[in-house]
Amino acid sequence: MLMENDINRRRVLAGVGTGMTLLAGCASEDGADNETNGGDGGDATSNTDESESTEGSEEATATETDDAESTTGGSAEANVTLGEVAEGDNLSLVARSTERTTSLGEYSEAESGNEFVVVRMAVKNTSDAFAEFSSYWQARLKDGENHVYDASFNSTDHPIDSSVLAPGEVSRGDMVFEVPEGTGDLTMQFDFSAFDFTSFDRVTIDLASEASSAADLTQDLGVEVNDPGTEATYEGVTVTLHGVRRESSLGDYAEAEEGSEYVIPDIEITNGTDEALTVSTLLQMRVKTGTGLSFTGDLMGSSSLDQAYEEGSDIAPGESRRGELAYQVETDTESQFWVFNFLDFSDPSKSFWTLD
Repeated sequence: MLMENDINRRRVLAGVGTGMTLLAGCASEDGADNETNGGDGGDATSNTDESESTEGSEEATATETDDAESTTGGSAEANVTLGEVAEGDNLSLVARSTERTTSLGEYSEAESGNEFVVVRMAVKNTSDAFAEFSSYWQARLKDGENHVYDASFNSTDHPIDSSVLAPGEVSRGDMVFEVPEGTGDLTMQFDFSAFDFTSFDRVTIDLASEASSAADLTQDLGVEVNDPGTEATYEGVTVTLHGVRRESSLGDYAEAEEGSEYVIPDIEITNGTDEALTVSTLLQMRVKTGTGLSFTGDLMGSSSLDQAYEEGSDIAPGESRRGELAYQVETDTESQFWVFNFLDFSDPSKSFWTLD
């Protein structure tokens, strides 16, 4: 996290901007190395992951389909079905599929009498500015008897990444909810205006009804994408991606799963401010695909690196810190980026580097 100016700003960034993301990361980490999104999160959406991990999806996009309808968020409430795109002032979203399961892997079981409802989502920033997105604050399920269920901290292999979205960026992945077994008439409520306390803009998605052709959202980044070897600077902090390598094994205890590999960026961060700088690999760094799937660092893989990036202490003013990180990513993704979120709540900024 960046904390160049004052202690109040530090508290806002840590407590408001990323608290839910941190809790979700911790919940996944309990699941035996589940800090990586490419770990053993379970089988709930394995087929969906395979079909959406490549950039060239065979599904119709939101601009190409004739059957899937879009709903513009001008009114207080709107209603769509599974596979239809809903549009707010700065975000568009589509619920692509749902699945029910009692297990999300070896270490993630629903409570007795309950089951998980897994909703595969895609959310896109359609504005020309950075936009906030949080699945925990903005989405919930509601049943036919008006009971409401907040998002669970349990996760699949590909939890949707809640963070600030760059212009044209897509966040794709699963939202998980825990409900009593057999709960019917489920709808999802999504509040486009969750971060705007002066307005109300909600869409309700009928999870029991499907569009004749499922629409999709295409990522088309409206910010500069850097090449390896280049740097990006924001508010006195400079981030450099020196290069990237790929491995299937990082020693006796770090083997990539079948169909995956370790993507290992070599990064360097320079603190050009006059205050100590705290950086979090979990909160600020991702590998991301061209379709919007995100991957956090693989704990076992990163700890097996000879020159791993160390985040155990602050970066002093004028100091630079360099090292590698390991991410476990499916090998069939056609485009990949390394993303650094400068985590400024008042003036969001992210930088992208291509890994292709």
